[in-house]
Amino acid sequence: MSRNLKYLFTIALPVAGLAAASLWLPSMSKRGANGVTYDTVEASRGSIAKIVSTSGPVRALVTVSVGSQLSGQVAELKVDFNSEVKPNDVLAVLDDKTFAAKVAQSRADLAASKASLANQQAALAKAEAVLKVAERSVGRQQTLATKGITAPAALDNATRDAEVAKADIAVATAQIENAKATVAQREAQLLQAEIDLDRTRIRSPIDGTVISRTIDIGQTVAASLQAPELFKIAQDLRRIRLEAQVNEADVGSVAEGNGVAFTVDAYPERKFAGTVTQVRLAATELQNIVTYTVIIEAANQDRRLFPGMTANVQIETAKRDNVLRIPNDTLRFRPRDQAAAAADGGRGGQGGGAERRDRMLEQLKDELQLSDAQANKVREEMAKFFREQRTSKEGGEPGQRAPQPPAGFGAPPPQQQGGPAGMRNRMTQRLEQILSPMLTDAQKPLFDRWKKGRENTRNGSVWVLAASGQPESRNLRLGIADDQFTEVIGGPIKEGDKVIMRAREAKK
Repeated sequence: MSRNLKYLFTIALPVAGLAAASLWLPSMSKRGANGVTYDTVEASRGSIAKIVSTSGPVRALVTVSVGSQLSGQVAELKVDFNSEVKPNDVLAVLDDKTFAAKVAQSRADLAASKASLANQQAALAKAEAVLKVAERSVGRQQTLATKGITAPAALDNATRDAEVAKADIAVATAQIENAKATVAQREAQLLQAEIDLDRTRIRSPIDGTVISRTIDIGQTVAASLQAPELFKIAQDLRRIRLEAQVNEADVGSVAEGNGVAFTVDAYPERKFAGTVTQVRLAATELQNIVTYTVIIEAANQDRRLFPGMTANVQIETAKRDNVLRIPNDTLRFRPRDQAAAAADGGRGGQGGGAERRDRMLEQLKDELQLSDAQANKVREEMAKFFREQRTSKEGGEPGQRAPQPPAGFGAPPPQQQGGPAGMRNRMTQRLEQILSPMLTDAQKPLFDRWKKGRENTRNGSVWVLAASGQPESRNLRLGIADDQFTEVIGGPIKEGDKVIMRAREAKK
């Protein structure tokens, strides 16, 4: 009895294993008709975000270096690291004895100049009184001279005294003006001395936090050609900015308003959010690597982010929701059996070029809001364009390409002379020639947006496992991509199609 049970148990194990394998394998792979096993994945819908990854330091929005305009010894320190300050708060005080003495001297000089001005004003009053007496004496002598009572010399002496008094008045007036100028000079010297005395108190220019202090009490500050830096004050750390360095290959897709997510090593589990506010045009070159500085602003209400931290930044340059997408690995797959590619016959599984053109024209009609007459005109001209291209391609000897003009003699760039990219460029140019005369003012912005959208797309091909078990090539138009998926903008593929990721030879 025990031997029979042992025998049954021995047979049951491999049978159970085969049953489990038969349930698991169809979900992962499918064997083709040529004995090759294909691993497939279904085309699905979801979100795709194009991310530019970089890093950069955390900075305060505004950082002010506070220095001293005077030389002297530090007498007092009013703040320390991390102190909160307001505008005009005293940060430090220099020894002010020398500057206070200069203020006292300037005040004494001003008082002396004012006294001198008063003396000159008194001299002017005296000269004016002498002039009045001299003028009366001249009048009396003139009266007496007409009667012949006084000698002519007396009249001459009186006239001379009047003239001397007038000269004394002119001298006193000039001396008064000189004294007034001296008073103004002494007032300016006093004001300068008072300003220097006030500058012995180093004050905060902004509202912020002290993040650096480079002096101590008793240290001598020497201000010569430039002001020495004593403090650094960061303005309102509730908002910060990042200076991210973006490679030249990625900076073209970064624009103001892009959303940003970043982390710092101090809080690896926490993600912070920010926004791109500026893309600076000045380039930085280091070891032949060119980068551009992108300024990102972010909230820091809890002040967990400190100036100087290194942020690992992810800039979201584009995002699409509920789009058809395929894994990136499917775009790299090519069948090992080249006969499969030959059997596909270059059709691309697309149902013919006419069907593709019709699909493109219908999309163009919807996006540009073309009328039926405009759409028919575009269809006719594009059919003519494709006939011309086919004739040009088939020209010359069989198996040879049509002759091309040499480079530099009106030939398009090499990347535009042939292949899908060249065909797309020529087709876009022809469409622009056709549509420009007939588009309305409302349709022209739509066409510009359509062209820009085509510039941001590219061609690609994938292989789909058909119902027959054979791989079929599908040519697609692709949009943005992230590290896992690529957006499918157009092409003969739909949600649920089984796209091949890799092929494995079946074990015999």
